[in-house]
Amino acid sequence: MINIQESRYGVDELLVADAEADERRWLPFGDSAFTLPLLFDVRGGSWVSIFKAKGAGTIERHRHSNPVTGWTLEGTWGYRERDWIARPGTFIFEPAGDIHTLYVHPEAGHMKALFHVFGPLVYLDEDGNAEGYDDVLVRLDRYAAHCKAVGLGEDFVRTLIR
Repeated sequence: MINIQESRYGVDELLVADAEADERRWLPFGDSAFTLPLLFDVRGGSWVSIFKAKGAGTIERHRHSNPVTGWTLEGTWGYRERDWIARPGTFIFEPAGDIHTLYVHPEAGHMKALFHVFGPLVYLDEDGNAEGYDDVLVRLDRYAAHCKAVGLGEDFVRTLIR
């Protein structure tokens, strides 16, 4: 028998209770979309968040450097470059290097999904030229500024960092 002990060098667990209870936690993302960060993994370079959007919105065309997983919670959405529609209960795996443009499918007119982004993403123009990027630290800085502006306090983000 092998006795396995907890390491004193491990990272504390993270429990986010009632994540959607405080509307101030939602960070605006464009005109009709919002993201609710749940975890910033600064050691691994990933983040987990709930993304929601209403109307005929489109998220900029982008390329993922690492995989992404997603779980549809509400509504319908898809990628302009694909022929499928995600509905509640749909799971998606996006491989590293995937390029796509997320949109809210008109069938429901809104969407909400949980995404785990395992690394940076690069925003692209129509010709494939980089116009910007996001990584865990860019997202973290943006969310810290948002939390400060809405009265949650800049240090609120520390509760989500592992």
